[in-house]
Amino acid sequence: MNGHPPATDLTTVLDGDHRELDRLCTELELGQGSPENRKDLADHLVAELVRHSVAEEPYLGEDGDLAEADGLMRELEGAGPQETRFERLLGGLIRAVRRHVREEGPAAVAEIRRTCSPERRAELGEAVLDSREAAPTLPHPDLADRVPQADQLWPGPGFVDRARAALRTPASG
Repeated sequence: MNGHPPATDLTTVLDGDHRELDRLCTELELGQGSPENRKDLADHLVAELVRHSVAEEPYLGEDGDLAEADGLMRELEGAGPQETRFERLLGGLIRAVRRHVREEGPAAVAEIRRTCSPERRAELGEAVLDSREAAPTLPHPDLADRVPQADQLWPGPGFVDRARAALRTPASG
């Protein structure tokens, strides 16, 4: 074995999430694309962040960057891309995500490594991946036309709550 945890290890899953969240923030910070495309990309960031936070929340305190991001996501889901508050809220969300990816997230991953056996981490990672596979998704805007509509979770008011509920509901049969 190469010394790296398997792909299903919860720490590997969360580290991968952190890299993807960071990449999406960078893409948004570049500021390219129409306002509508930026809204689609922001919705994709929100969807990825909800997926990540559902997996990581049990290992974090309640007052952290993800809690701040949660409030910003809820405000952002009701903001149109042409509204002045959209970019302000998005900037706040990006800052909260960046803080989480650099500080809070790695601390949670280290805590999981310290407190969970490799076997338990593999079980937890598998459970997270299974729940994600069963839940509808919101694709990256560049892929939206290639993902069947039935498999997508469309944004809008209540999106954060609907996405959380879908991820927390165990897959049936």
